[in-house]
Amino acid sequence: MPFRLLRTTFLYVLHALIVAAACIAAAHAQAQPAPPGRTDSLGKPLAPSPAGLAPGTTSRMAGVTPSSQGRRIALVIGNSAYQHPENLPKLVNPAHDAEDIAAALRRFGFEVIERRNQTLEAMHQSIAEFGSRIGGSEAALFFFAGHGIQVRNQNYLMPVNAKVESEAMVPYQGVNVNQILDEMDNARSRVNIVILDACRNNPVSGKFRSGRARGLASPDIVPKGTVIVYATDPGNVAADGDGRNGLLTAGLLTAFQGRDLSLDGVLTIASAEVERASRQTQTPYVNGPKTLQKNFSFNVAMAPNPTETETRFWNEAKASGTREAFEAYLKRFPSGTHVALARGELRKWEEPERASKPQEGIERKGVGGTVPARTEKTQKNSAPVLAPVDKPDIKVGDRWVYRNINLWKNEESASVELKVAAIRGDTMTVDRTLIDSKGAAGAGSERSSRRTADRSTWTLLDPNVTHGKRLTLLFPLEVGKTWDFEYSIKRPDGDVVTHKRSARVEAWEDVEVPAGRFRALRVVHSGRIERPGRAGLLSGNVSEILWYAPEIRSMVKHEYRDTMGHLRTRDQFRQELTAYDIK
Repeated sequence: MPFRLLRTTFLYVLHALIVAAACIAAAHAQAQPAPPGRTDSLGKPLAPSPAGLAPGTTSRMAGVTPSSQGRRIALVIGNSAYQHPENLPKLVNPAHDAEDIAAALRRFGFEVIERRNQTLEAMHQSIAEFGSRIGGSEAALFFFAGHGIQVRNQNYLMPVNAKVESEAMVPYQGVNVNQILDEMDNARSRVNIVILDACRNNPVSGKFRSGRARGLASPDIVPKGTVIVYATDPGNVAADGDGRNGLLTAGLLTAFQGRDLSLDGVLTIASAEVERASRQTQTPYVNGPKTLQKNFSFNVAMAPNPTETETRFWNEAKASGTREAFEAYLKRFPSGTHVALARGELRKWEEPERASKPQEGIERKGVGGTVPARTEKTQKNSAPVLAPVDKPDIKVGDRWVYRNINLWKNEESASVELKVAAIRGDTMTVDRTLIDSKGAAGAGSERSSRRTADRSTWTLLDPNVTHGKRLTLLFPLEVGKTWDFEYSIKRPDGDVVTHKRSARVEAWEDVEVPAGRFRALRVVHSGRIERPGRAGLLSGNVSEILWYAPEIRSMVKHEYRDTMGHLRTRDQFRQELTAYDIK
């Protein structure tokens, strides 16, 4: 009886598969088929090429988008310029390794944080930023090239300012690989890949009493869904390489040119290349689920890069120099990067009186109230222009409402309303109301308060600051701008907490929040926190990402994360704009 039931079930399934295949074949009889063997990053067959787009005619490998398979984030670090060669010799290849691996990963759709010649503090900041961005991602990849040392079965990646004179100094001057694994484990990304071209030999090996200084140790705890790759097997050392790249990196770059772009295929080819180049003295080490290695693919769907398409269109318009060319650009890219420049070119053909005539504002209904239409003035501020973005023209009565999301539980915890009550120069008085997740107004001074804010930095001033100044933003803003700041806050228990930050304006992005879709500048803060503890001074990392939208004169999104003590995440949350009303 069981055999007959199994046979009947099998026949039904087989029949269903045959019918489904026939339907799909009929529906796509006229469609352009995808090239054989192409799959997405998890091994699923790719869809046919879009109509009108011939395979192979695109400008780059497109990344997996958040609306489809998910984001891919990579942190790539290459340390070559070691500052104490008597302890850790300078290396030729790692900086090149980082540059070349970063370029390859970008072609495979990764958002890459690329860093070279990092100090200890800079490495901690980079890792904190990486951890803040990989939450819920499809894939998180960490690559390091440089000196690596193991002490008591723990692996440490060495920054360029490390001065290692004894075994006891390594944990204090290096970055424990477990810190990266913890970041990945906390973020719960679907696939984690750690590649360490980092087991170069060094002169301090003979000074370590444990005798375990050669190469890297086997990982003791590996988070689920993680593949770890060493340049050579545990306990052995890797060559720096005679060419531009280390042997493992060179092998990976060769494998990336192959046909099998699954992780397993890439590592198989890279390993063979390393063994060949080292004359069988060096064999890469791989630890992780074989199924994951076979299913994950670096290959993703091909699609044109909108930024490159717009740049090409703009360059053609400039070369033409005609009114029609600039009008065509504005029609094709109404929110493009060069909108302000295109409008400036068009003014050359307009009558003086028409150019000087202001456009009338038209009220439009937005989430949270009516806001002015994008007149020439507001369009200039809201478009992703190349010109710097000046401090916002905030008015009394401007109002923004944000929801707070607890990233530990991934649920809304509260709502915050900010409303401008008064303005005097760059000093603003802001009424701040905190509402709990159920919508009832909270009690206590912290729930409802009047704060002072600085319009030139869009910073709510904290009366507990005893030293320095927090600089949330620093107008004018433009991509590539950086600034450093430091401030100290006195806690209710009397302890003073010191914050040291570096900020950078990274890029224009389209950001979607409950209040709508906005063009915003992404500003990244990274740094350190220091405060007294029972065993002395405690320190940790902090990472903040803010998205500022000139269109609404404020932030539309804000993410925060910090670690303390043993570098475990202490606090993490996100704020998203839900409503606004600007005058």
